[in-house]
Amino acid sequence: MPLAEDLLEHASRLLKLPNTEADLRRAVSASYYAVFHLLSGAVASQVSPASPPGMRGRIQRVLEHRAMKNAMELFRTPESCAKLSANLGIPCPFSADLAEIAKAYGELQDARHLADYDVVDSSGTVGLAWASDSFDKANRIFEAWERAKSTDEARLFLATLIFGAKWAK
Repeated sequence: MPLAEDLLEHASRLLKLPNTEADLRRAVSASYYAVFHLLSGAVASQVSPASPPGMRGRIQRVLEHRAMKNAMELFRTPESCAKLSANLGIPCPFSADLAEIAKAYGELQDARHLADYDVVDSSGTVGLAWASDSFDKANRIFEAWERAKSTDEARLFLATLIFGAKWAK
């Protein structure tokens, strides 16, 4: 099983346990990383040659979490897609699926930061509903990606995840 799907399944198993706080936090983190590996793997597949062996993994490794989140902002609204299209001179029609991915990815990344780094949950966020919501977002991203992945917009989306900061030049 590919790592992305394995991580999503791991999050699901964690939610079925007798849920300690650590289990819930790990479920949120696993949900986020499932999506990260889904998308970073798609980027690497798009830009990596078949050989030499190991190139795909190295390309996947250079992707930065925050940069990916920032790049996805360009796909959240019809206006931002139009602006990207005008800046690049490449058609980028708005895709509701990519917009959903962009929004949910940002939310999952924020949740993962809370899960992994914020030991004091002063807002009372950490709980089964929060972890389940994160898992559901990850599932929705997987479904949206399945619908969108063969489109030109998705190919531009993937290129933007690796080259987004450079598009402005």
